[in-house]
Amino acid sequence: MSLQLSARNEDNASAKEQARVFHQMLAAIEAVREKRQEEYRARHHPQLKRFTQQELNDEVCPTYKNWLIGRSQRLPSRSTLMVIADYLECRLSERNDILLAAQYLPEQPGWEGDALRQALEQAQLTMETLPYPAIVVTHTLQVHAANELFLRLMELPSLDTLPAHQRTILHFLLNPKFRANAMVNAEAYTMWQQHVLYAIRHFKQQNALYQYDAWYQQFVKRGYGEVADFQAFWEKANEVTRQEVAPTKMVFARMPTTGELLPIRVRNMMISVSSKTYPAVAALLPVDEAARTVYAALASAPS
Repeated sequence: MSLQLSARNEDNASAKEQARVFHQMLAAIEAVREKRQEEYRARHHPQLKRFTQQELNDEVCPTYKNWLIGRSQRLPSRSTLMVIADYLECRLSERNDILLAAQYLPEQPGWEGDALRQALEQAQLTMETLPYPAIVVTHTLQVHAANELFLRLMELPSLDTLPAHQRTILHFLLNPKFRANAMVNAEAYTMWQQHVLYAIRHFKQQNALYQYDAWYQQFVKRGYGEVADFQAFWEKANEVTRQEVAPTKMVFARMPTTGELLPIRVRNMMISVSSKTYPAVAALLPVDEAARTVYAALASAPS
């Protein structure tokens, strides 16, 4: 009898704990839903979302109304919560609030603070050992450092002279000088377009959980307003697959001794410096003899 009583007490305690976690999770979802509803109270949502309980139930979670009235208190799967978070357009912090409330592990953001500074320092040290054009880049495609060979190859000024928001791979690919060089012939132009599209697609994939965060929204807004054809590339990028991107890049590089633009082929190599993919060192390895010749000339050219 005592064993049965003990087991019953344990079951009751477990049920109470599950109910507590369930209500904690539901409160976290409702807090975000009400916040998002308030944000769009005075303006129309692009997709006409109203963020009501009924809409959430109808669009993404058919059991949501049952949760609200207490008909069901079964904790949903992590994937279900991620779908709800997508519907609610959660910033990363809001998504993690919901996951933690349901006692799931949160999504891990990139390095921040001291850890990020240390990783960037390590990446820069690695970059400086390479005999190839190379940069230090983060998951936002922000370029934090570039060696002299890279700046010369891309015909860029020192990074310190560029506004912070323009120190990105996308800005470098879309800058007028690089674009003009790519228009020398049809093959180069096609490859340039492919690489721009793939870079945008990669950015979207790497930062899918950040797409409603302020920095992401600002990045897109600046791109639309400041970079030619950014909107067209941004909207088309989802149609691109990795297989459509050439394994090598064609770049028109200026021979420093003659000023002649030469087509060279290079291959991108990524080097991670920590347990996370980013920050990383991105280096352009020479593929053909023309690239090796240009690299040697750039390396020996006076500063």
